[in-house]
Amino acid sequence: MVDDGSLIFAVNSWVSGRRCTVMGAFDPFGKPVAPTKPQQDLLAKYFPTTERPIVLDTKAKSDIGFRTNGANPNVGVYVGNKTIIFDVHARLGDDSKRYLEGGATVTTDFDGKVTGQAYTLTAKDGNASLGGGYERKGTQTIESVNATWDKWSLAGKRSRDGANKDRQLDLSFRASERVTIKASWRPDVKPPSTPPRMTSYSFDKPPVVPNYSQYMVTFEIRLP
Repeated sequence: MVDDGSLIFAVNSWVSGRRCTVMGAFDPFGKPVAPTKPQQDLLAKYFPTTERPIVLDTKAKSDIGFRTNGANPNVGVYVGNKTIIFDVHARLGDDSKRYLEGGATVTTDFDGKVTGQAYTLTAKDGNASLGGGYERKGTQTIESVNATWDKWSLAGKRSRDGANKDRQLDLSFRASERVTIKASWRPDVKPPSTPPRMTSYSFDKPPVVPNYSQYMVTFEIRLP
């Protein structure tokens, strides 16, 4: 039992001649939750752990499961109200400036039917990186690609849902640590044939004006 009323636990066992460590936690109301990193470090002081402990984890508020922790690949299985989520993430290369990593997430219902899937792949070499992703949920698909080199970055995204599609391409230049200039192209954005009617005339909360521009240049300034 820890100071905030949560209950944390760890179990050591031997499976096929290898040590296996499982960590988990319960919140003050008795709900199983993922143990925080400080809680995992606290358990590791009292339990001899393996290089890849299995940790109670969540991917969303409505699911709970276990994932391996430590050396890659990391694998997780989560169970929700109506879904089962299988998640795997692997990384090739120990150098933080040069590596190749990828991940895959597949969601199924309790009958084994795939309801969603997502895949990512990223390669990094010094100041340059290249990555892409694919996600499908129901009839909607999202494809993305991004590349960076020094202060420049390029990001493209295309989403489709039946006959509807939405594409966007962004080119950014980081002029300084706080200033970024971004040019965007959105070829599928079109204004409606009938202008939207004003439904609110409040000065305290003025209505948001929709942006139907296909070309934009944005200056982003981060305040200290």
